[in-house]
Amino acid sequence: MATVLVVLIVVSAGGLSPPCAAAAKEEKPVVVLPPAAAPGEAPSVLAAVFVRTCCDTALKSDHAATGFCCNKLLPYADSFESNQVKVAEAAATILITKLQAFLDEMRKVQGGDGSGDQNLISCIGDLADVTNDTATHDALGSLGRLATTPEGKRSKKDLGKVQKWIKDSDNIFNGRTACELDEP
Repeated sequence: MATVLVVLIVVSAGGLSPPCAAAAKEEKPVVVLPPAAAPGEAPSVLAAVFVRTCCDTALKSDHAATGFCCNKLLPYADSFESNQVKVAEAAATILITKLQAFLDEMRKVQGGDGSGDQNLISCIGDLADVTNDTATHDALGSLGRLATTPEGKRSKKDLGKVQKWIKDSDNIFNGRTACELDEP
């Protein structure tokens, strides 16, 4: 969930301005993270500070979420090149991968026959919607273009696609769907 917040806040609230302000089984989109540092190798000091700043700015006073954010993104810090959209792209990729794994587990629990707990079926449908090939391909494609386009020349259409995907993804976690993820 912290990853959703990072993507949401860095892309939406930051306005992309630097620095860091029960469905049939579908094919999973290929999501690729940037190169990570070798195990045990720390990123450069400047890259680490940049990631920490992004996480601190995006997650404000939520220290647990900030720590989670840093832990997930620090291995890729040197590839960001002080570009907050690249941070958002990596966070989205991590999120998509985690959501796809969660969806797979939910489908296993559900049994795949379309019957069972209605909440579980609803959650499966919601997660399938935000992790399908078209939705994730569009969002990651837009993030990729935004990451390589200079400030002031970024496409509002690409920003809109990313913001829509973030909103759709975030709805699952904030109770705006029939899917209830919290325990009663």
